[in-house]
Amino acid sequence: MRINHITVLVADNKASAEYYVNVLEMGEVKLIGENHYWLLIGDVYIHLTANSGKTIKDTFYHFAVEIDDLPSYLKKIESKGIEIKRDGLQFFIHDLDGNMIELIDTNNKFFK
Repeated sequence: MRINHITVLVADNKASAEYYVNVLEMGEVKLIGENHYWLLIGDVYIHLTANSGKTIKDTFYHFAVEIDDLPSYLKKIESKGIEIKRDGLQFFIHDLDGNMIELIDTNNKFFK
């Protein structure tokens, strides 16, 4: 058993897809149909959808992405104006709609 995809509520599918790919440099996007954006990160899809209710923000609801060279990645996105919040070994950013994304270093042994 494994996770196939996670749905993230966004206000604008296309703008969010462009933000994840071009600004956050996360994965690649597939457009299925006219309005279904699927972001592939590793081997798990993030379904960016604007037609399933209000976006979720101001909560601890989030997904986590493992980054091979986290220090370099943090510097790169910080130079693009992305605000990074640190809590010990955990780093958090937000997308255009306030969805929280946790960034984890590949060497973080959190679950091991």
